Amino acid sequence: RLRDCPYRFFALRQLGLRRHDELDAEVDKADWGSWVHAVLDLVHKALQAAPDADRPALMEAAAGQATEKIFQGALDPGEFMPFAAAWPALRDTYLLWLAQHEAGGHVFQAAEEALEAQRGELLRKGRIDRIDRGADGTPLLIDYKTERQEKSKARVKPGSEDTQLPFYALLSGFEAPRAAYLNLADREPPSLHELGELQQRAAELYEGMVHDLERIAAGVPLPALGEGSVCDWCEVRGLCRKDFWQA
Repeated sequence: RLRDCPYRFFALRQLGLRRHDELDAEVDKADWGSWVHAVLDLVHKALQAAPDADRPALMEAAAGQATEKIFQGALDPGEFMPFAAAWPALRDTYLLWLAQHEAGGHVFQAAEEALEAQRGELLRKGRIDRIDRGADGTPLLIDYKTERQEKSKARVKPGSEDTQLPFYALLSGFEAPRAAYLNLADREPPSLHELGELQQRAAELYEGMVHDLERIAAGVPLPALGEGSVCDWCEVRGLCRKDFWQA
């Protein structure tokens, strides 16, 4: 949030403001993403305990458990129908991708674990979607994305300002991990998009965070940037009054 827009960071994090959402019964893409995360978390932890389990059956059982976990019995089956229709294809292509991923020597290690890492005065907290180990033992930090595949590809292009995977590297505590986005778009086969120069980007992110927080502590203003798609989905757009700015 700080990198996207300092004013938005100030309003949401430092002032602790929250938008009061109206009740919305419709299932949206965010719900779908949460559901897919929950399914894969359940599947891989079950496979870790029982490696020889029937995988398609395990996926279906996890789907039912995730539905209850995410929607807690408040879901009308009709509301989830568009996503339910996309699920069989994603389930089958994911299992094919997973078989190839494991054939390359990757082994699931952990998922959805809350982590903390202290370095200097900076305490980092977060949760990594998944951690695998490669054939050589190198940790692979994975973040699931249910967005368009082109968007995941753009996140790892040279010059990208994406901070999530570098932050994962800082949070993990591993000396030289790899990190990638696993794209799970509903009309595309799963694909892994690895971020290059991870250690350099993580080091630059750490220096940037320290610098930013030192400036905030010194009282430097946190202005509204008003750039890009961040404004389109901003919860505090009415406070910075972007729509009334003069050209």
